[in-house]
Amino acid sequence: MSDRRSRWPEPRCPVRPGEPCTLCQPGATGPQDCGLVYLVMSDAELRAGIAGQAGSARSVRAVRGAATAAPGQTP
Repeated sequence: MSDRRSRWPEPRCPVRPGEPCTLCQPGATGPQDCGLVYLVMSDAELRAGIAGQAGSARSVRAVRGAATAAPGQTP
């Protein structure tokens, strides 16, 4: 039998795309009960801005992954 450690999923912050939840709001146990996440996601303009940031973060990660891939290897 292999010695595999079980890992809990790491919650991601919807306000800072691509980053883990750091419990930056007092009393929050994750994104599900964070006051900041609630406020941002309940405002259409802010939610649209976050969606734009998420797209930018994905494209930056793709470019970085392609730059670090070995020749002939896809990221």
